[in-house]
Amino acid sequence: MDNRQQLEQAIAAQESLRGTIDDSVLDATIAVLQQQLALLDPHPQQQRKLATILFVDISGSTQLTQSLDPEDQMALVDPLIKRLAAKISEYGGHIARYQGDGFKAVFGLPIAQENDPAQAIRAGLAIQTEADKIAKELEAQHEIPGFKVRVGISTGLVFSGGDTEGEDTIKGEPVNLAARLENAAQPGTVLISHDSYKHVRGVFDVEALEPIEVKGFSEPVAVYLVLHAKPLAFNRGMRGVEGIETHMVGREPEFMTLQKILGDVIEDRVGQVVTVVGEAGLGKSRLLYEFENWADLRPEQIWFYKGRARLETQGLPYGLLRDLFVFRFGIQDDDRAQAARDKLETGFGEVFGHVEEGEKKAHIIGQLLGYNFQDSPHLKGILGNPQQLRDQSVMYIAAYFKSLAMQGPILLLLEDLHWADDASLDALNSLAFELKEAPVFMLATARHSLLERRPNWGEGQAFHRRILLEPLSKRDSRKLVAEVLQRVQDVPEALSELVVSNAEGNPFYIEELVKMLVEDGVIVLEE
Repeated sequence: MDNRQQLEQAIAAQESLRGTIDDSVLDATIAVLQQQLALLDPHPQQQRKLATILFVDISGSTQLTQSLDPEDQMALVDPLIKRLAAKISEYGGHIARYQGDGFKAVFGLPIAQENDPAQAIRAGLAIQTEADKIAKELEAQHEIPGFKVRVGISTGLVFSGGDTEGEDTIKGEPVNLAARLENAAQPGTVLISHDSYKHVRGVFDVEALEPIEVKGFSEPVAVYLVLHAKPLAFNRGMRGVEGIETHMVGREPEFMTLQKILGDVIEDRVGQVVTVVGEAGLGKSRLLYEFENWADLRPEQIWFYKGRARLETQGLPYGLLRDLFVFRFGIQDDDRAQAARDKLETGFGEVFGHVEEGEKKAHIIGQLLGYNFQDSPHLKGILGNPQQLRDQSVMYIAAYFKSLAMQGPILLLLEDLHWADDASLDALNSLAFELKEAPVFMLATARHSLLERRPNWGEGQAFHRRILLEPLSKRDSRKLVAEVLQRVQDVPEALSELVVSNAEGNPFYIEELVKMLVEDGVIVLEE
């Protein structure tokens, strides 16, 4: 058995241990084995792979060191570039080439990781932090002011390797675009492409800038300024079929309604509740996905909370309410009981304070949500009274959101309300009344079965409205087929009509029918 076979078998053996050993340990071991495997071929053939490219350059380096002779310039600048470059390896990338007063780095080659785009952006932010330290040192020690760097990042398919130019030869549109973005970035900033942004939605606070003209691109290019990493990040990924990002079709009126309501919540500082109702596959989740991404790019600091009801937890009291805080406080399924309680105390303590009164509120809410605080002295007298526990908890949760809303508007995203337990529905209704004068937007999705259980859900409440999703029209269905098959030059009319007639206006069915046609070989995938 040769070394390659031994390494491949070792990787397979590690993969078979998933579920019995912590994934982080396995991932680290497998990454080392994969790197060893990649090094077995000293002259790899050119490959086309998804990678993230990062360019760094010192802004105005000539003006910075114009009073120094060339040798002194090199002695001063080279160590600074190496300090910046050290951040690349810290986040899993490697330097592809030093060039001028900067360098080109790559994430995802030779071994790709799912979070390469996010790691590249974290490296870019770390480089800017290091550059700020360098700037202070240069001014204090050498009286050289104004040291800043520019960072440009793009993600996409690149060609790498080849016998003639070496494994670190990387070519392709993402490389050119990252270089152009670095050149377009303002000193001291990180500028990323849309292809990078769509992989890291929800992980960073970004500002969408005006599209820029880029040499070699026929249309203006969408760009985003990265501000900082979110303190609690949850990647929203991308939506589409076979890796193609598709635009939402046929839900523009509903989308505009949600945009207007959020504007009212922010400007008028009032609470609003919207329940989007529609049958399975009509695009409720897609509408929320697009709205969340749009809201994330608004200039205001918006606090996001997410919860999803599940059929299997419908009998668990306050399960949906619990899910909201599990999301926000980063509580994992495999957390030990004490660790979960600690996260609850910390999460609520950030708003209530960690003094005794804040601890009391955290313990009472935690008990309602299903965490065991029975030994807490704050629960004496109410453990045997479920109604009192419920009323105090809802009052404290409302106080939590009211206090947080003073720092910025809140968006509560609640999916699959039709599967929510009755206790959560009652609590959410009570919270809606308590928060109607605070900038809190509660946006939920549900099937019609919710209205069979709760026919009066939201009726008679001025702050609550329903949006009913209908099947797509045939016209919009054809537009969606064209959107899904956007890389096909000429979609046969018969094929489009076949999908449209069978999907009956259901966007999910349209995407599933296209996937089925791909699996059956009717639609052939190529690079």
